[in-house]
Amino acid sequence: MAEPVYIREGFANMLKGKEGVGGKLYLDEKMLHHKPHAINIQREETAVLLKEVASVERVRNRLLGIPLLNNGLKVTLQSGLEVQYVVNKAGQWVEDVERAVADAKKSGVV
Repeated sequence: MAEPVYIREGFANMLKGKEGVGGKLYLDEKMLHHKPHAINIQREETAVLLKEVASVERVRNRLLGIPLLNNGLKVTLQSGLEVQYVVNKAGQWVEDVERAVADAKKSGVV
């Protein structure tokens, strides 16, 4: 089986409850996939299928309730579930995920 071709990849913390689960975030033509580092308490991988994405936006992350850096990536699924990451170049992540979702819908990949 061929390895997926990544549209974008980078270090990311996925927000799960009170823990920012460190790892890497990968975007390919079918999904957004977070692979945690082995040192995390929560180590399970998380995949979001592009066909389930309703919207993507850049958000400000908070520390003690205070909005700080605008480095958050929030993905809202059609079910209403929200998945949030802390990433570098959040604006570029938003553009790339939106483009991948649109391309997948056009080509019927999803």
